[in-house]
Amino acid sequence: VGINWHPILQGLEPEKVSFYSNNISKFPHTVFCSGMPRSASRWSQETCEELEKLRTPVDRIDCGYLGENRISGKNALIVDAFVANAIKKNYITLIFQSHSFGTRVLKMILSGLAKNIYTYRDPRDSIASIMRKDGCKYEPTFDFVFSSLVTFELFLVDNNSLLLPYSETINDPISATTKIANYLDFDLTEDQINDVHLKTQRLAIDRRNDQRRKSAKSSKDIKIIDQGLQTLYGKPTDAPNIKNPWRYSSLNKTQYADATKKLRIWLLKMNYSISPIAPWNCQ
Repeated sequence: VGINWHPILQGLEPEKVSFYSNNISKFPHTVFCSGMPRSASRWSQETCEELEKLRTPVDRIDCGYLGENRISGKNALIVDAFVANAIKKNYITLIFQSHSFGTRVLKMILSGLAKNIYTYRDPRDSIASIMRKDGCKYEPTFDFVFSSLVTFELFLVDNNSLLLPYSETINDPISATTKIANYLDFDLTEDQINDVHLKTQRLAIDRRNDQRRKSAKSSKDIKIIDQGLQTLYGKPTDAPNIKNPWRYSSLNKTQYADATKKLRIWLLKMNYSISPIAPWNCQ
């Protein structure tokens, strides 16, 4: 996606979108877990899945990660094609995660045919986290994050989407889980919400342990990880909000300033700092 691509310019204003499904006899409940990379979109997918299991047999639920669609004009590409094929199958509910979609999926969301949970965080944190975790270079990582960010403004004014900040999923997951449950039309007790939270938190802890082991770059990293795992291997509710300054050490001053300049409009809308000076010690 080019830096000047914008959903409004592509004719995707919510009030102008229509999507016809006359050829579909019974449209399944469809939920997309979108958002920025490294913003808890996987957590939102797992939360939706655990919630859906409360009312739908597991074999009637199709869910998973769809990969990344490189939007090109108004072409419906591979993710759109996969979704269109899944709709024709005998599922009651579809729950799919991806950070970018084609026009067909966007129309489903904007017309109300599908639910959409968009998780977001400071995009500079997202870039830094990916660079550190996957060893990627700055330019392609910026493009990847930007490709998932261009729809933020569209979903911000769309009454059919739920926007969740990453900070809430980390600092108040019970509240975030409740918001998702209400958004998906569940009427659950506090105990039911807590049960779902404990299941998704356990999944997140196990996944985070594995990611930290794989992303260790130095003996200092390993020491920090091992100290954290002593607690993280315990009960889900024992997991602290461990700070990982090593995650952000991959962005230098020039890269941070460049990202701030290019992402200024979204930083303002998300209420993040537009200072070009990084809050951590860049080298």
